[in-house]
Amino acid sequence: MERREVSFRIQRYNPQVDRAPFYDNFRIAVEKGITILRALNYIKEHLEPRLTFRSFCQAGICGSCAVRINGVSRLACTTQVWDLLTGGGDEPIRIEPLENLEVIRDLVVDIDPIMEKLKRNQSWVEPAIPEEELGRREHRVSDGEFETINAASDCILCGACYSECSMMGVNRDYISPPVLLKAFRMNNDTRDTLGCRRLREVTADNGLWDCAHCYKCMEHCTKKIPIMDGIHRLREEAFARGMTHTEGARHAQAFFDDIRHIGRLREVTLPLRTKGVLGSLGMVPLAVRMGLKGRRPPLLVKPIPDIERVQEICGRLEANREGEAAGAQHHLPLHPASRSGGVL
Repeated sequence: MERREVSFRIQRYNPQVDRAPFYDNFRIAVEKGITILRALNYIKEHLEPRLTFRSFCQAGICGSCAVRINGVSRLACTTQVWDLLTGGGDEPIRIEPLENLEVIRDLVVDIDPIMEKLKRNQSWVEPAIPEEELGRREHRVSDGEFETINAASDCILCGACYSECSMMGVNRDYISPPVLLKAFRMNNDTRDTLGCRRLREVTADNGLWDCAHCYKCMEHCTKKIPIMDGIHRLREEAFARGMTHTEGARHAQAFFDDIRHIGRLREVTLPLRTKGVLGSLGMVPLAVRMGLKGRRPPLLVKPIPDIERVQEICGRLEANREGEAAGAQHHLPLHPASRSGGVL
């Protein structure tokens, strides 16, 4: 069996005694086929018994061992040490706790914020069958109906997408990718009756429309779930249900209207159409600063050449949307779609 000496640089932190996080370095002999979790277990058992981390299933099912490995959120139990070695293997493998969550100790983070957001946004199925009849009768879900939520059901709440989300980095009150994915999954479960109420929750402030479309959640999902596709479908459902009175919905509608009519964005009037008169007044200082730096959007925007072709495409999209009933189910592919968000 092939063996190599491998260095690990592990972030340590005990809030009760340490002023700030620091790093410990360990060098151990590792066989090919060993995972990061097994390496951590060896270090804890033989070198540093105080090293603290979470683990349970060791099979990529429970999600409890998620950490940042060389700056990327992954499951320690499914990440091979050999796959991380570069060059001569002398570069240490860096292991840190997940981002955007408070560190309890070393590699263990507090996941209560995720659980609280899931609870606040009703991330469960409220069955149509009356409670007194549960157990005496069942609500059958066909293979086709389950296929709609199959990929989203694979979420193990490991927190990798929460850690990688760029919006979470600037706004801890943001709803977060796993909660939006659960909302998609529950809203497309044929047994559920909370769709409209749940959608109102997720479209509120710090919710669905604040997603920055960075695609990091989808790129780093440990189960390869196309999370962004679910977020897009939730936005479509919000429009289908007439939930268009939020700033985010108005912003998206303004984009679509401009592209449909002239093929370009009319930036000058965008704040007014999104925020209204009073809300736009708050952006005047920003507009002045942009103007002083030469960032002045054109007052008059001419249509692009061949705008008729764009309008034809938009017409087809609108016709398809009208053909779908409000709250219609949308299929999430079993495998991730491309970063560009291709048609499903």
